[in-house]
Amino acid sequence: MNFVRSGPRYLFLKVKQPDFFCEQLSQLTEVKKLDFQAAIELAAEESVIVFLSDQQKESFKVEDSDLILYLPMNSTALLAVILNEARLSQAVEKVTAGPGQLVMRIPEDGKKVIEEVIENYQAREVSILEGIDRGSAESTIISFTEEPIKSRLKSLKKVRDNILVKKESTLVFEELRRDAVRYITHGLEDNQWSELKINIYDSDELYQLEYERLMTILSDLEAGIILGESWTKDHAFALFSITAYQIRLFTFLSPLEIKKILFAFEYNSDGERLVDYDLFNKSKKISWSEILNDNQRHDRKKLAFKFREEIMNELSQAAKDRYFELEAEIAAKL
Repeated sequence: MNFVRSGPRYLFLKVKQPDFFCEQLSQLTEVKKLDFQAAIELAAEESVIVFLSDQQKESFKVEDSDLILYLPMNSTALLAVILNEARLSQAVEKVTAGPGQLVMRIPEDGKKVIEEVIENYQAREVSILEGIDRGSAESTIISFTEEPIKSRLKSLKKVRDNILVKKESTLVFEELRRDAVRYITHGLEDNQWSELKINIYDSDELYQLEYERLMTILSDLEAGIILGESWTKDHAFALFSITAYQIRLFTFLSPLEIKKILFAFEYNSDGERLVDYDLFNKSKKISWSEILNDNQRHDRKKLAFKFREEIMNELSQAAKDRYFELEAEIAAKL
């Protein structure tokens, strides 16, 4: 599971004729002119947001920028492009680096995590805009999200709280990577992670494909850590046992969140039920009816498809592609 990721870098550039500078830069690399909110929503790891202003201006504030540029490259690569092009480098009067940006994943209702990080770093709560204006190259904005941050941060669109730390981002990144599990544990109810057991039952005995199908989803959602796998016997009735493949999952997500994922993907895209995924928490089997817990009658398939659509929207394109490849392989063998 990934708990901490880098975000975009922020650069303030004072130049001669900002519009002309932008035009010349766009001839050498991809540049998007955006407003602040659009740039933040688009900003990803290994990207840079440039606040471009006329050299006559003294202020290094976001609101005083003449142009805001988004570039899908890191700040070092951008500066290399500028320095290697005389017409650009000669137009630059001054460059100032803004604060570093990190994103940390926290549990739902993770206010305790944020409070502990604030206390340990003597940080202050800010908006991203305020953090950029108040920060410097020796400080870091930490943004918190309940969403999976995957192998690469998609954007800052879904962050919920932000703090400004008076410490360089490389150091903060290493410390948060080291301490993230402790912070998250302190933020959980009863300070406990869950060790869950997932039993896979497949009457068609396509266990390897069903396992890969499930793991594609769980891995992309960063749903937990696999502690072990083994074949097991489920004694559902007296004198009768069923073979199942069991996965032991260690997670800070609630058992009902995991059950929602399992329930949604028992079905394929055509509405055919391919497999049974049973979930056990401390030997207690979690029923699909507990997910909503609203004492209402629900159509099982319709509810599963509703959850499936919600979860599909959270997956990366690579995970979706792999998932549908596996679904097609399973369909070909049935």
